[in-house]
Amino acid sequence: MINRNLLLAVSFVIATGCSSSGPEPSHLSGKVTFKGQPVPAGYISFEPDLTVGGQIKVLQIKDGVFDSAKEVPSPESEPGLRPGTYQIRIAGFDGKRIPFFGQGKQIFNELEDTYTVPAGQSTHDFVVPESAGENVKIQRTADT
Repeated sequence: MINRNLLLAVSFVIATGCSSSGPEPSHLSGKVTFKGQPVPAGYISFEPDLTVGGQIKVLQIKDGVFDSAKEVPSPESEPGLRPGTYQIRIAGFDGKRIPFFGQGKQIFNELEDTYTVPAGQSTHDFVVPESAGENVKIQRTADT
């Protein structure tokens, strides 16, 4: 009897410990433009408030479009983005592959901002200001 109760207790702890907690993941998609044109390549990183928890997510930008549904989560991560406020960083590149830099040369300084991901499915377009392209602190590449 004791073994059965112990087995039930351990099973309960394992089952509740392995279940996901918190709100359902959100699906976010949209466009990223710079100087009125789609950003050829890049990424948007979403960093949650550390006091709330959650995972850092990086969404790829391809031809000015990003989509959290197209991201392939790693075995340790959950799909999508949890609703909430994030510190975001947007990086853009010219998309012309060069050795060791698959996304090409940097076209603007990394843009930092905050963004609140709503629950459910939503779209949001990010417009990188032209001022981000001034005095670009170019990341080292094979030809610089």
